[in-house]
Amino acid sequence: MANTTSYPSGTVMVLAGTKRGLFLFTSRDRQTWTCEGPILKGHTIYYATLDQRSGRRLFVADNGVFFGSFLRYSDDFGDTWQEPERGIQFSEESGEKLKNIWMIEPGRREEPGTIYAGVDPANLWESHDSGVTWELNAALASHPTREHWNPGAGGLCLHTIIPDYSNPKRMWLGISAVGCVRTDDGGASWTFANKNTRADFQPDKYPEFGQCLHRMVQHPQQPDVLYQQNHCGVYRSMNGGDDWADMRGSLPSDFGFPIALDPHAPETVFTIVEDGEARQNVTEQFTIYRTRDGMETWETLTNGLPSGPGVRLGVLRHGMTTDSADPCGVYVGTNTGQIFASADCGDSWRLIADFLPSIYSVSAFVIE
Repeated sequence: MANTTSYPSGTVMVLAGTKRGLFLFTSRDRQTWTCEGPILKGHTIYYATLDQRSGRRLFVADNGVFFGSFLRYSDDFGDTWQEPERGIQFSEESGEKLKNIWMIEPGRREEPGTIYAGVDPANLWESHDSGVTWELNAALASHPTREHWNPGAGGLCLHTIIPDYSNPKRMWLGISAVGCVRTDDGGASWTFANKNTRADFQPDKYPEFGQCLHRMVQHPQQPDVLYQQNHCGVYRSMNGGDDWADMRGSLPSDFGFPIALDPHAPETVFTIVEDGEARQNVTEQFTIYRTRDGMETWETLTNGLPSGPGVRLGVLRHGMTTDSADPCGVYVGTNTGQIFASADCGDSWRLIADFLPSIYSVSAFVIE
């Protein structure tokens, strides 16, 4: 990969995928920010990520109402774009049709050419040449329970991909509304990992599958520890998803979408819970919630965040992220076009963007 656009090492970059294009925010000190965009003006960008394992390759999930869904990549931070030589498209024989691309996830450090993508209808696609060609994971596509999978409100979307950094054979996926699935044999087979997570909207509140998992992250030092934000609570697993514990505690709602953690202190987890019916902040105060003890207790973060009778903000499943600086930066993008940023692990917040299109995702990187 060759780069014609460069940013100094140490630059923090936040990618905001929106209803009308991609926006790049960059900063050297996380206090003053420069905005570039919209890139891919008018395109609906569900997700964007930067792969720095071998050069700097930017990937986006570009989903259009009229022209279809495309995975695109750029080696010059969006000045020019390429499409795969063999992209993400189902065969006519499969009877499936690509609706949206939800997630693009770089693989492990030791596999620099491997990229994963999650789509609706819930399937996993893999590339082993940095996104040039793609193959469908056959085992998930032909899972014996597949005919019984049902979509959530956003579709039957595979939105979370976690390649286990400690075990090249293990990976977790989050699917709405199927739940958590795991492979222990490199994708040759998949099992459900939903024990003790609720599905209050079903007659059986603890089914084997059918939960509406919204987002999931892995502890970067203890690989068996997972955290998830679910339609029906926040949960922690200490054994790789074999079972889960409800960790809602003092949170004012069991409904929310995003979850993120501090990579330097991974018992520090951030989430946002909402009024489950209105999909907005529970009270007149827009609040982000933090735990410093692995979800045992929760505290409210409001310093610099808006409040008042007109404050009705929603944050989607990919709308919150952290960077790898220390102390970690935390970034939240709303479906009404604001981005709030914290440079001190959530203690204080500032508005770094307003009047953007509806924000579908934020992802943050420190340029290497």
